[in-house]
Amino acid sequence: MKKKLQLNSLIILSVYCGTMTLTPLLWMIFKNAWYYPVVTVLELIGCGTMLYLAHKFSFKDRFLRTSKKLALRQEIYYIIFGTLALILWQWLSSYIESALLGQPSYSANTGYLLTVLTKYPYYLVNIVILAPIMEEFVFRKALFANLSSVIDPIGAALASSLLFSFAHQDGHYLTYAGIGLVLCFLYAKTGRLRITILAHSLMNLLIIISAW
Repeated sequence: MKKKLQLNSLIILSVYCGTMTLTPLLWMIFKNAWYYPVVTVLELIGCGTMLYLAHKFSFKDRFLRTSKKLALRQEIYYIIFGTLALILWQWLSSYIESALLGQPSYSANTGYLLTVLTKYPYYLVNIVILAPIMEEFVFRKALFANLSSVIDPIGAALASSLLFSFAHQDGHYLTYAGIGLVLCFLYAKTGRLRITILAHSLMNLLIIISAW
């Protein structure tokens, strides 16, 4: 059983790492307007490949096996709760980082994405759909669920959330680590990756709208 979960996780991680490795290489090739459409296509291919292979080598991890059947209304409640919790944590962590840690409240990552969107509006697909799908498969399914099979789920949540934070390379490690923990909690409670994906997607969309 663990071998199946490890294979599932290895495939997901390989596709994600391959996509993320190619992205900066493409910048070296397309230092012009072609870069963003090419990256969008690359991430679309990476996301589709990840979804296909994750389905082909599917495995019920400990959270999916032990989760209760949820009605559509309950799933919607979890999505709304998760999205609100993520937004509230963003506000709280921004205050903590600014008031106590002396960090700027401005997010370089968000600023960069807004700049890109003004020229390439279609890039919103990457931010709201493709990135959340890939990140949830990697950090919640492959890392959190996989690690939870060998260590305590709390430790697994902390480890995967720290990696999630470092992956964004934004400097706001507290913010992203907290986001990761909220999403791990959602997945542990529901065993439904679609719930964490939708909460993650809505959070990204609301942040972009509020910062516009």
